[in-house]
Amino acid sequence: MIINTNKLKFKYRKKSRAVKEYWSHSDAIFRTSFSVLLTAIFIILFFLCGGNLYFTETRAVSEFQAYQFEVHAIDVGQGDCTLIKFPNNQTMLIDAGNIDEGKKVTAYIKSFFKIHNLDRLDYLVLTHSDADHIGGAIDVLSNIEVDTVYRPNVYTQEEADDLIDNDVFVTNTLTYQTIIALIKEKDCQVIFTEQGEQLNLGGAEVEFLSPHSQTNYTDSNSYSAVIMITCLNKKFLFMGDAGIDIENTLIAEYGSYLDADVLKVGHHGSDTSSSEEFLKLVSPSYSLLYISSNKDFPSQAVLSNLRELGSQVYSTYSEGDFAMTVSNDEIIVAHLPQPSFDIALLISIYVLLLLLTWGIKNRYNYGKKRRVKIIALQD
Repeated sequence: MIINTNKLKFKYRKKSRAVKEYWSHSDAIFRTSFSVLLTAIFIILFFLCGGNLYFTETRAVSEFQAYQFEVHAIDVGQGDCTLIKFPNNQTMLIDAGNIDEGKKVTAYIKSFFKIHNLDRLDYLVLTHSDADHIGGAIDVLSNIEVDTVYRPNVYTQEEADDLIDNDVFVTNTLTYQTIIALIKEKDCQVIFTEQGEQLNLGGAEVEFLSPHSQTNYTDSNSYSAVIMITCLNKKFLFMGDAGIDIENTLIAEYGSYLDADVLKVGHHGSDTSSSEEFLKLVSPSYSLLYISSNKDFPSQAVLSNLRELGSQVYSTYSEGDFAMTVSNDEIIVAHLPQPSFDIALLISIYVLLLLLTWGIKNRYNYGKKRRVKIIALQD
């Protein structure tokens, strides 16, 4: 029997081409369908796990938007930054963190304003001239309308040269010079912080307990604005970076009036502040620490003294951004909602599965093609 090999080869090629086209088409349908299924599962998990929070810009804690009084501790690393809303809807920013945190602080304030339908910052308090407290104010002043600025009795060299009595504390840092120039450029009302300055903001009392206007201190921390805010029968004491010498003066002048429900711990919990005597007198139910991963802050002795007093310690390092309010004579704390799953891991798994789906040959289909080829040859 004579076999026409040319005819057999043609028949095989035709069948092989048809089989190849079939499996190529089938494989594309399979991979596309599987990719659609993966994408659907990913989208469902992404939103169920709070993945939409993963990509959002800086947002303010919004849980207390229906409350009269809010105190927001903004995480700016090793620096201070507190945003406060009073019952009359006026706002106050006490410090603004380092210059590198300015954009974050500005974004937080704008998010907060959007929640409350506000458009300006009524008061900006620069407690003292250290960069970790005021640097972010450059971005705030550049991007947000500010009515009134409370500044320390610390001068730039240019300002000091214009004074008749130039026996004043001078700092020549570029950060401070830039801020003072911006305050003038924006035509903000300027008030120098001093003991006895008071505000009544919708029933909330704001009182400056330090510094003394007639005292020439020897370091910038001593010029820190020490502020007591009383609202809804609760007292919040903000210490800036005031040291033990200032605490001793406050003890002598105010005594038991320093008793407060919430204490913004002085100088990030350093042992140059927060003496045992002072902490016992304040006896805070809550203590706020504005710190980063810097192991030098806070002092373990200060932490120990606070815990012995039964004070609940909240730090921006461990809590991130958080807020406080007063409700039914109690202080309530809220945080930003966080994704309930590692969204970065979820995204990585999704991308890996897609790469595997489209980047590797379908071995099952490849095996079938080989078997079809053998059968065709046998025919």
